[in-house]
Amino acid sequence: MTDTLLDLTTPEGIADAFVNHGVTLATLKGLSEEDLEAVYSVAYGHLVEERPRDALEDLVLLVSHEPWDSRFQFAYALALQMLEQYEAAARHYAQAFLMDPLNAGCALRMGECLEAAGDPGEAANAYRACIDLSFLDAEFHLVRAHAESRLAALDGTGASQ
Repeated sequence: MTDTLLDLTTPEGIADAFVNHGVTLATLKGLSEEDLEAVYSVAYGHLVEERPRDALEDLVLLVSHEPWDSRFQFAYALALQMLEQYEAAARHYAQAFLMDPLNAGCALRMGECLEAAGDPGEAANAYRACIDLSFLDAEFHLVRAHAESRLAALDGTGASQ
C-alpha cells in the first residue's frame, strides 16, 4: 500500500482502495498479520482434527478479511470439501490456484470436487494439470500418485475423452 490518502467515504473510493491499492478488510479493521496467523492456526488445527465445521467461522473471517492469501482460500475450500459442499469448494480451490498457479495440490483438490460433483471430464482435466505441475516440485510426488490413481479410475469410465 502507498502513502497516498485514500477516499474511504464513497463507494467509488472504497472500490478503488480495494482494487488498486491492496486494501483489505483486515487492513481497514487494523488486523495485523500476526492476528490473521493466529486465527489460521486455530482453524488449521480444527481441519487436522477433521472438525471442519469448527474451522468454518474462522476461515470465513480469513477469506473475507484477507482474500489474497492463497492458504486461507485453500483451507476454506478444504473445509467446504470435507462438508461435501463440492461446488463451493471447487470455486475456492480455483481462487487459490489463480493466486498460486504452480500448486499441484489445488489442481488435485479441484479434480476431487469436480469428480464428486458429477463432472468427470473436468475432473480428469484437473488431475492431468495436477500431474503436470507435480513434476515442478518433488514435494508433490504423493499428490501426483493420487491424481494418477484418480485419473486411471476415471479413464475406466471413459471420462478422459
